Amino acid sequence: MINFIKIENVYDPNFGEVYDLYNTSFPTYSRRSWAGLETVFNKKQAFNSVAVKKDSKFVGLIHYWIFDKFVFIEQFAIHPDYRNAGLGTKVMKEFLKKQELPIVIETETPRTQIASKRIYFYERIGFYMISNFYMQPPYEGSQVLMSMLIMTNNYEFVNKHFQQIKNTIYKEVYKYDPKKR
Repeated sequence: MINFIKIENVYDPNFGEVYDLYNTSFPTYSRRSWAGLETVFNKKQAFNSVAVKKDSKFVGLIHYWIFDKFVFIEQFAIHPDYRNAGLGTKVMKEFLKKQELPIVIETETPRTQIASKRIYFYERIGFYMISNFYMQPPYEGSQVLMSMLIMTNNYEFVNKHFQQIKNTIYKEVYKYDPKKR
């Protein structure tokens, strides 16, 4: 049985496993520092962090934001010990069942084999690529914007409201104002 255990803050007993997986699964430019995570937890915005457990064993994490009209999945990772066995598909399908709003994700462009596999993973579970140009803002510091793709499980809605969705992600998730660059 798959369970989603909500993490309340960086002192939550489940946060250590989540943080370790977070650090090993995402490169520095694609994640927040400890202090950055502590900040999003403390502000109690739309940010949510869950430890994914299967039969009481920690198997993954999902960081996501719930906005008025869509849910943005910021990060999703399965522990290396449980990858390549279909668990990621099961976890994501279970997560999608619990959401009433359209889901939006960022993914790398298909410039590597791993990035191509990731895109295919999301397509297999019902996500569609949005063709609009999108750049992921930096998380912290003076890093550069990265060319990314937006994918969703509700193509019509996201395609129609792309600019509004992009602006919300920039403002709320990244605290980024393109006019100040």
